[in-house]
Amino acid sequence: MMKPTPLFLLALLFAAGCASKGPPELRGADYYFTEGGQDFEKRRYLQAVESYQRIISNFPGHARVAEAQYYLAEAYFGLEEYVNAAFEYERLVDTYPSSEWRDNAQYKIGDSYFEQSRRAELDQSETYDALNAYRRFIEDNEASSLVADAREQIGKLRSRLAKKQYLAASLYQRQGHMAAAKMTYEQLVNAYPTTPWYWQGLAQLGVVAQSEGDVEQARDHWQEILEGAEDEELLANVTEWVSKLDAD
Repeated sequence: MMKPTPLFLLALLFAAGCASKGPPELRGADYYFTEGGQDFEKRRYLQAVESYQRIISNFPGHARVAEAQYYLAEAYFGLEEYVNAAFEYERLVDTYPSSEWRDNAQYKIGDSYFEQSRRAELDQSETYDALNAYRRFIEDNEASSLVADAREQIGKLRSRLAKKQYLAASLYQRQGHMAAAKMTYEQLVNAYPTTPWYWQGLAQLGVVAQSEGDVEQARDHWQEILEGAEDEELLANVTEWVSKLDAD
């Protein structure tokens, strides 16, 4: 039978020493909260996530666990992991509904979806998720100082949806499907009258009307733009179109 080598015996002694130490000692919630806060302030978000998760997992009854939950979500937001951030904000709203952090968390659910919202040319599922989140926030927190911010974000999202509608109508128009283009532009101006794309859609409705020989309808659309729009480039184009109508 072979005798163990000195190196093998040394390895056994090292393993035995490690085993005797056991798992790392768990510190108190306040320690991890301070550590997480320091990492968060220095934008070491991954380390902050670890600290806040330890508090939530090991000290569920601690007085600052709701705050730890909020900053866990904030740390994910800082990491641009917006799916995880939305989940953690939602968990705070559901688990700690009376927490002082609840209102901010509910607002940040909308921000998490907003950051996932894609260009107008692409699928807009996250845009609708963000809209729904902001609207729920406003309904639940009418007196919040964040309501104005939520409404501003809603305006941006609606403008993105309006642009998507405009691009679809423009495609129909370029392909010569004028009936489909007209219907889509009409849907745009009816659904999004407070966005800049309202005026763009109205301008193209005038172009479609002119192509169909309805000069008066075209003039009516363009006149509304001249009286209400602020886009200088659009106003210049429409002024030229109206001048050509008058010349004819």
